Amino acid sequence: MEGKSPSLLLQKRNWIFRQNINRKFLRSYSGIIHIAEMVSLATSFGALQHYVTLVAMKTVAETLFLTTTGAAYFVTLIIFIVKVFDFQQKNMKFWNTFIVMYTSVTAVLLFVLSSFLTNEAVKLGDSYHDTPLQPKCVTCSKINIASVFGFISPILFTIDFFLYTRQYGFPCSKPNGRQVTVQHVQVTPMTENRGEQTD
Repeated sequence: MEGKSPSLLLQKRNWIFRQNINRKFLRSYSGIIHIAEMVSLATSFGALQHYVTLVAMKTVAETLFLTTTGAAYFVTLIIFIVKVFDFQQKNMKFWNTFIVMYTSVTAVLLFVLSSFLTNEAVKLGDSYHDTPLQPKCVTCSKINIASVFGFISPILFTIDFFLYTRQYGFPCSKPNGRQVTVQHVQVTPMTENRGEQTD
């Protein structure tokens, strides 16, 4: 019995771990969007990092893009883990406010930085216009991939923003106003009094 106890404890912990997973979120549109966001951010970050390694230099726009996509990936991963295990239930107000602010700000920031990166990709393509095809494909394709997925990412974050606000509403406006519907209007006594007066 003593030899089996560690394995039984491990099986029990694994069972509890599986029970705590929010499978409904993983199968929802929001869960799929979160996974797509991480894939898009990782692809754009990896492609641009490969490009920077090939050209052995880094501009300000590329540095900002790498920093933003890297940070956004880890924050999105944290939010994904929080939602998978329903940790946000302990403080819904905080997480609602944070996620709404994060998705909106990140979408705008990634769109602006992707625009700057696309401008650099166009200039790079023009500079390689008279060179053989192979060197152009090796370097330009990487920054082009980063630019494309850089634009896909803010689209995904915008969709995530609207899905979240549709489900939970805006955090600042949700607590107000809906308590009015529980008020009861007593019309019957008024109609009875009017009936007695007419008699």
